[in-house]
Order: sequence, then structure tokens, then C-alpha cells
Amino acid sequence: MSSSLPLSVRVAIRENWTNGTVHDTLKTLEELLGHKVAVEPEWQLLVTELDKFYPNKEAVVFMVTGCVKTWAKCLADLLDDSSNEAWTEQILEKAPVTLRVFVDVGTSDKASTRWSDERQGFIISIPKCKVFPLQLFPTFQGDLLGCFQAQKRAPLGHKDTTATVADDWSDVQVDAKTGTAHAQDVPSLAPVPATLQPRSNVEFLPDAASLDRPDQLLLRPPYHLSMTSAGYKNIELHCSHSPSLQVLADYLKRWCRVNHNDTTKPPGVQITLHQCAFGLGEMFDRLTLSTEETRYTNQFQVTTPMVVALVEGVLGYKLVSTQGSVWSFRRDVGFKAL
Repeated sequence: MSSSLPLSVRVAIRENWTNGTVHDTLKTLEELLGHKVAVEPEWQLLVTELDKFYPNKEAVVFMVTGCVKTWAKCLADLLDDSSNEAWTEQILEKAPVTLRVFVDVGTSDKASTRWSDERQGFIISIPKCKVFPLQLFPTFQGDLLGCFQAQKRAPLGHKDTTATVADDWSDVQVDAKTGTAHAQDVPSLAPVPATLQPRSNVEFLPDAASLDRPDQLLLRPPYHLSMTSAGYKNIELHCSHSPSLQVLADYLKRWCRVNHNDTTKPPGVQITLHQCAFGLGEMFDRLTLSTEETRYTNQFQVTTPMVVALVEGVLGYKLVSTQGSVWSFRRDVGFKAL
């Protein structure tokens, strides 16, 4: 627990979360699931984002605790229903050891929950408005039952897996509000909103408290991307624009070959998105492409020209400089909004 939190908030966390009945509900869920359930709310960030919607900061703790308890009770009821056997098997496949749960602040005015393959866990999104946890049971129930169905669609929204590379990247679009990246074949695009226009020359030093969260602030251009190559076994990309990395990861995962020399049939390249240490919500600042884990059985290599072609030709970044095995790119124009 952060020592920077007010004493009253720390007391509320200890009494309602650490020593509260929510852990009885989580324990019941663990017994049904047969796995550990890990939930560690980022209290400092949650209180900072949500306290204005509640009479005091302690109320935010009560609300978050109530939302997690409602979510856990909802999931336990679904697991206990024999008619959801196939759905339960999917959860066990997704989380074979530990079921991780993240509590984020959403961008819509409605609470929701979904599964994140990148974070390997469920995300509970709490809206920026007053929430009554007990009323969220039907919402969470519907989201939980449908969370894996939504993932069955082809990556990047394509139906035809025989499409050419040019077709796959015919349109890269980013939701200005959520930062979600999509590639679509439909050419109809809205004008770039003012919120995604490049920042003007800064004349005054801003107040840190007045700035948006990093996962929202960094959706505005300019976007910076750097790429580092360690031979043919590892390429690492760092980027200030999370959706750019997500599009690259989704695309490469879709077309990655299988390593048939390994009995477990892993992908030829391990493609991993890494969660950013800052912000609140799903935000990635690093993407790694590696063959290190299967280097003794793997015939494939990762090469920089292909990645550079995607970064420049598809995402529209411009090369700024190169130094040794490090490439630096920049994009000054925001992606068109959906």
C-alpha cells in the first residue's frame, strides 16, 4: 500500500480490502476454479482518478472493493453452473495456474469486464461516474459469458486469411477515446479530431496535476518509436503510442509460422507485448520479437528490414536517425479516428 495515500484511505483499504469480506468471496472463487485468484488494485491511481465522483476518497475504496466482490460472485456463479462447462474450460486454458484480475478506470460511462490476452487476465473497467456495485451483476455476467466469443473474430477484423499484405493494412485506425487500434477494409474515415492534433509549442510549464493519464495523453502525436536489434535472435521496439505496438503484434502473431522442429509446436517467433509501468489501463510501451527460447530447435530468425517496412510503410513513421543497431522513428500526424 502506498504511503503517499492519506491515512483515512489506508485505514479504509485495510478494513475493507485487506481484512474485508471480499477475500471470502475470492476464496470461494478459488475453490471452484482450483487456482489462485490474484487481484491487486492500484489504489493510488484509482483514488486519484475517481475521488471527484464520490463524497470522499474512502468511498472510492468501498466502491472498488464492492465491484471486485460483485465480479467474483458473478464469476463463481457462472463456474458453478454446469451448462457453462465449455466456457469454464476456456478459462482454465487461459489461466492454467493463476487467474489474474486487474482493476482499471474505463473511458466509457459504463462498467465492464473483459479478458486481455496481452495481460493474461480479466480486466474490470470502472467508469468515471458514481457506481453502485450490486447493480453491476447482470453487466458483469453478460460480459463474462461473451468475453471469449468476441475474441473468435479474425485478428485485425479480417475474414479472409488469404488476403494480401496490402489488403491487410489497407486502413489502420485508432479510436481517439480508448486508444484501441483496428485495421479495416472500409475506406470511410472521419476527420482527425482536435484532440489528436499535434501539441503546439509549449510556452508555459504545465501543472502535473492538470495533465491527463499517460494512457490518454500519449494518444496525441507526436509518436516516437525506437527499434533495437540484437543479431537475428531478438528485436525490441519501444513506442510512446501503445496502439501502434498492438497493431504490429496482432499482425505478426497472425502470420507467424509454427516451429515444427519443436515437439510443442510453438510459434517460430515469440511476440510479446509488455505493460507500461505508468498510467491506468491497458497500455504497452515495449514489443519484443525473439527466438531465444527455442534457439536450439528453431530455424527461423527475426530480421530488421521487415519490421522497418511495417513501421514506415504501414504505420507511417519516418526514420529520424540510426546509430549502430538502434533506429529512431517519429510520426507527427495522429491516426484517423473510427
